[in-house]
Amino acid sequence: MEVSVKDGQTLSDIAIQEYGSLEALPALAAANGIGMAETLAAGSRLQLPDVSFNRLIQQYCKANDVSPATERGMTDVKLRVFGGEFSPQFN
Repeated sequence: MEVSVKDGQTLSDIAIQEYGSLEALPALAAANGIGMAETLAAGSRLQLPDVSFNRLIQQYCKANDVSPATERGMTDVKLRVFGGEFSPQFN
C-alpha cells in the first residue's frame, strides 16, 4: 500500500496517521529508504510496510480522517483529535 504526503506532514505524522504509533517510524523510514527526520514533499508517495502497532489508534485515525501535519498550521489538514467542544486554549 501507499500513502500520499499532505502539505506539512512529517514521517512522524504519517506514522501516527497510518499506524497509530510513533513505533512505526523506523519501519516506515526503512521501507522508503529515507531518514526519520527527512523533509517530505507534498504529493510524494510513501510505501506502507505491512506491520501493525496500535490498531485502536490506527482505526480511530482512519474513522475520523485524522491527518496530522505538524510542519505547518491547521488550515486544510485535519489536525485536531477532539471536536469543537474543546478549545485549543487552556484556561
